Amino acid sequence: MWHNGTWRNDSRWRGYGYVRDYVIFYAEDRRSLGESTEPAHKLNSLQPEYILPCSRKDPKFEVCVTKTLNHLKPYLVKGIPELDLPPIEPLTIPELGMENGQGAVRVSALFSNITVLGAGNYNMTKVRVDLNTLRIDLHLTIPKVELQGRYEVAGNVLLFPIKSHGDFWALFGDVAAIARAQGAIEIRDGIRYMGLTRLLIDFSLGRARFRIIDELNGDNVIGQAMNQFLNQNAKEIIEEMRPAASSSIAKHFLSFLNTAFRKIPLKVWLRDV
Repeated sequence: MWHNGTWRNDSRWRGYGYVRDYVIFYAEDRRSLGESTEPAHKLNSLQPEYILPCSRKDPKFEVCVTKTLNHLKPYLVKGIPELDLPPIEPLTIPELGMENGQGAVRVSALFSNITVLGAGNYNMTKVRVDLNTLRIDLHLTIPKVELQGRYEVAGNVLLFPIKSHGDFWALFGDVAAIARAQGAIEIRDGIRYMGLTRLLIDFSLGRARFRIIDELNGDNVIGQAMNQFLNQNAKEIIEEMRPAASSSIAKHFLSFLNTAFRKIPLKVWLRDV
């Protein structure tokens, strides 16, 4: 749990919980790291231009890691084919499903064909790394994130039944996030790699706007009323839905990150491991 600039170790590391202005979400990769059958990557003998290696003996090691992650940005924006990483600008997410069964907003929602704009403008502001436990804490900001795609939703909002599907658009501004990742070493063909087994993220949004085009009800008046309701109650709706949404997002990005990590030998990141 993030509190006054530090993480508190509590049972919420095993699931997701709430803090005052943030929501924590969690994803776990249950694959056995020692059983991976991926071949050793050619990067074992090369130093790719998109990675600035660091030394664990560097007294400013965490500053070096911060620079490395920011240095990666233009390469992530375009995508890194040799790591099977698609471009993050725009970022395409095939599907996100979420369900919230508590509170004033009780809905089941499925979002598909999602296009995300703005993720490539991230700025890594601070990094903390424990080399003994392989715990990594990342602080980052994104000025603006814009999403569009398809949606299906059914349930109840403030006791009113709702069922709708169509196109959606959303804008989130002043995004601040703190990500906590747990790494684990795996050895393949005598080469050390690091995979991520857990991901925990705490984030806040400065502002939010929504727009939907309801194709089910076929009434423009209903669509206008739904858009007005969404934007007038954006903060409350986000607070209700964030745990479910965040859990789904965490699973996606844990898989995304492991796609790269499991192809890059650890010594490419750390010269003296």
